[in-house]
Amino acid sequence: MGKGIRCGAVLLLGSIGAQAQDHAAHAAHAAAAMRSMPAETAAGTVADVPVLDQSGRTRHFHRDLVQGRLAAINFIFTRCTTICPLLGTRFAQVQRQLGGDADRVALISVSIDPANDTPQELARWSRAFGAAAGWDLVTGARADIDRLARSLGASAADPASHAPLVVLIDERGSPRPWRRFDGLADAEVLTAALREALARPVE
Repeated sequence: MGKGIRCGAVLLLGSIGAQAQDHAAHAAHAAAAMRSMPAETAAGTVADVPVLDQSGRTRHFHRDLVQGRLAAINFIFTRCTTICPLLGTRFAQVQRQLGGDADRVALISVSIDPANDTPQELARWSRAFGAAAGWDLVTGARADIDRLARSLGASAADPASHAPLVVLIDERGSPRPWRRFDGLADAEVLTAALREALARPVE
């Protein structure tokens, strides 16, 4: 019995160690990916691909979710146990910090694992973070999600090594440069950027 307990303990510790190594490797890759990205780029063209939101509704990504709005977009997948829960936590914090201005901002999480992330899975994931109205989570066909991610300067090719990118797009008036943020930074950083954008006159 004692030997069995010791073996079980060794296996458990080995599993925990492997998970810690995976988390550290993912975090290191994510940090390197973010450092290689420019903080600001010229406004691009957001792919208007069909997507399904967490309620199962079909939406066109650009015209229904982004066009004419101030939007912050991140990239997640629900089976992720490393950086994605932190990305969800940050968006939830931003939504709360915006308070009465939250309905003036579109928060959008794009699944980069559409084969597994059904609308039901996205709804379950969003509930875990207390997502309120104004935070849409979307999935879709693999080819459409790949095209969407590329149009936003991200990659959906390997979910396990994606960067914790947040893209801020302001389409309320004349085109403005897109801004990129580290989604793992304090929520106050993104909240401040959104408030700054809201305070600018729409041209």
